[in-house]
Amino acid sequence: MTDRLARPERNMSYAVGGVDLILKSILRDVEVGSYLDVGANHPIDFSNTYVFYEKGWSGYAVDGNSAYKNEWSEIRPRDRFLNELVSDCRKSVSFEIFPDPTMSTIAHATGERYRLKFDDLKPNIIELEATTIFDIFQSDVNNEVHLLNLDIEGEELNALRGAKLEIFRPGVICVEIKNSSIYDIQENEIFKYIDGFGYRLIAKTPLDTIFIDTRKPYLSWIPDGIV
Repeated sequence: MTDRLARPERNMSYAVGGVDLILKSILRDVEVGSYLDVGANHPIDFSNTYVFYEKGWSGYAVDGNSAYKNEWSEIRPRDRFLNELVSDCRKSVSFEIFPDPTMSTIAHATGERYRLKFDDLKPNIIELEATTIFDIFQSDVNNEVHLLNLDIEGEELNALRGAKLEIFRPGVICVEIKNSSIYDIQENEIFKYIDGFGYRLIAKTPLDTIFIDTRKPYLSWIPDGIV
């Protein structure tokens, strides 16, 4: 006899603040999709995209820290790991790798703030060449991207400027925006930039802000009145 009180297995979140489950709900009509995870870090820990990998999706993981390459190959073999840094254009940058790799950055102001706040954390600084999201899209992806996840510690706006959103149109953009509340988010420069390309704000957590392209057919289930 079937247990009428049985419950389906609950969703497991791997991300900070459960943002991956919000993204999963927004992209519910995409059975097998693709993501571009910029500032991907570890393949599972604090990942906004691992819940999609479990669902059968695949995509590209972009991170300047080459130490993650083997873990991505072993844990998420369907994905392709790109050891790259991104900004607004191709240029030489100083990449500060902190003992806590989630803090690693090419944004000088962010690195300076971390060094002042955590004076016992001394980064290893290496000189590398940065590329752009659009160049990665053109040379490697060149297909529909349902989710762009962007978390690069203060360099997000520059990375978006190099994405050419007038051409490269991911269905959903999830970007880390710190120190901005739901009441003043519209004054944030990242918000203004993404909004200027016709994307609409759909959700916000303490760290991440989610935008959608309402023209994508797989997002048509979202009522017009809430975006």
